[in-house]
Amino acid sequence: MDNKDAGATASPSAWIEVPHFGWESLMAEGAPTVRLRKGQTLFTQGDAVSQIHVIEQGRVRLVLLSAAGHEKHMAIVGAHGMVGECSAFLDGRHSLTALASSDVVARQVDRRRLLRHMESDSACMRQVLWLISVKLRVIAIQNLLLSQASAAQRVAHHLVQLADTYGAAVEGGVAIGIAFTHQEMANIAGLSRVMASNVLIQLQTRGLIDKVKAHCVIRDMQRLRQLAVGP
Repeated sequence: MDNKDAGATASPSAWIEVPHFGWESLMAEGAPTVRLRKGQTLFTQGDAVSQIHVIEQGRVRLVLLSAAGHEKHMAIVGAHGMVGECSAFLDGRHSLTALASSDVVARQVDRRRLLRHMESDSACMRQVLWLISVKLRVIAIQNLLLSQASAAQRVAHHLVQLADTYGAAVEGGVAIGIAFTHQEMANIAGLSRVMASNVLIQLQTRGLIDKVKAHCVIRDMQRLRQLAVGP
């Protein structure tokens, strides 16, 4: 597995999509299909970990719930990603809640099968370890952003990381290869949808970004990076 193909960067995007990952050998013995509508819960923080889920279509948000019920959105996992694996090795309880950010098609894999398969399949082992490592780094960055960065810095940071991870050079800028909604940006940046939309509109007005159909194009990466870092 090539890190570049997997979308790995020094500071990966909170949107985790790994189209080059393959889980066929893991699911060879059968893996039931689960379908969720947008907003439905795949599993809840504190639930026993019995199944690991491989995402085939759609995106799943990973959310941390405080004792007071406040939500912190940690990451968004898309196609060929996996959710639930981080808790499979600990106390057998999910440390995060997984919510469908869009309509989702996922495959269920028994937790014990995953653990056995990792022992015999080095490619599967590498993919699981890569996902866990990326999620750990993303969550660490998220905690820092949510505690210290302004609304504009948060949005700019996520746009920069999306461009670094999934961007492709186009005439006049860098096109982000995956689509995202204003609500998803609001969730991951810890903002209201209105505030996230306002920041995106301001960035477009200033000529830093542009929208081309459902995708975002970065028009001035240098200024966007400066904004993400802050004064």
